[in-house]
Amino acid sequence: MILSRQEARESRRIEARLTAEDPVLARRFDQWRRSRERVAEAAALAAGQDLDQGAATRLRRLWREVLRGRIPLP
Repeated sequence: MILSRQEARESRRIEARLTAEDPVLARRFDQWRRSRERVAEAAALAAGQDLDQGAATRLRRLWREVLRGRIPLP
């Protein structure tokens, strides 16, 4: 899903307000953000955008975590 700048700003504002009110929700937002970044890293590696040494190993590790449910998909 692609958000406009205004929608992204509003989303960040709402997220900031909710996380300030509830520390459990703050942790969940952080977990979701980290999982989204890891899935994006795996996708970039699969697309061949980061082909340094060890990229194949990182890609296998990340996809294994996704498939086993350790990284919840956003």
